[in-house]
Amino acid sequence: MASTSIPGIAMNRVTSEQGSYLWFQSEIPLRTLNSSPWGGGFGRHQHVVNRQVGKSYHAEDPLAEMSGFLLQEGLNPAATAGMLTAAWVKDVGVSSLSWEAVKGSDGGDGGAAGSGALQVCAYVTVGLGNKARAGAELPAHSLYPGTINIILLIDGQLTDAAMVNAVITATEAKAAALQDLNVHKEGRVATGTTTDAVLIAATDRGRMHAYAGTATQLGYLIGRTVYEATMASALLYEKSLSHFPKSGN
Repeated sequence: MASTSIPGIAMNRVTSEQGSYLWFQSEIPLRTLNSSPWGGGFGRHQHVVNRQVGKSYHAEDPLAEMSGFLLQEGLNPAATAGMLTAAWVKDVGVSSLSWEAVKGSDGGDGGAAGSGALQVCAYVTVGLGNKARAGAELPAHSLYPGTINIILLIDGQLTDAAMVNAVITATEAKAAALQDLNVHKEGRVATGTTTDAVLIAATDRGRMHAYAGTATQLGYLIGRTVYEATMASALLYEKSLSHFPKSGN
C-alpha cells in the first residue's frame, strides 16, 4: 500500500473479483464520523473503504451484502467504515495540506501556537450523473448510490462538535467547487448529487480542536483540500465522459 501524507495511514486502489475500491489502513484505530450506514455515526475504525458500485446497485439487505463483501476482501467488518459510490474510484482527487505549509507560504505565524502537527488530507470521488440542488424537488428515480464521496484524514484531535463542524465545512467546499465548475441542475447551480457522503477520520494526535469552521486553522485546511480534491476528481470525470459519453456516472 502507498503511504498517505498522514503518518501511519496507507491507501491503496484495489481491483478484485468483487469490484474496485479505495482502501485506507491505519496503524491505530481512527476516530471516525461517517454519514454512510456501514460504520455510520461516530466510531473507531482501522480501515476505511470507498467501494465502487453500479448505478443499478440494489441489495435487499445492504448491510449484510457489505459485510459479505468485506469478508471476501479479507477485511474485518467491525473494524471498517465503508462508503458506496457510483463514481469511478480510479479518478479519485487527492489534496493534502499542513498548517506548517500554510504558515511558511505567507510568512506569518499562522495564529495560535502549538498547531505544527495539524495536517489534513482529502480524497474525493466525483460523478455528476445524478447532480442535484439541495432544497429543489427531486424525482424518486434520482435516489441511487452516492456519486460524490469525501474522505477526510485529519492528523489531530477533534471534539464531537468539531467533527460535525468538519462535515459542514467539507460540504461547503464541495458546493463551492461545483459552483466554480459551473455545474448546473435545471438552470441552477448544483450543490452536490442526491446521495453524497462524508467520512471524517482523525488520528487523535496533537492538540484538541473544538471548532472546524472556515475561520479556524482546521477549517481552512479542510476547505482548501476538499475544494482542490473535488475539482481534480470532477475534471477527471469530465475527461472520462469525453471518451465514454454513454457510460458516465
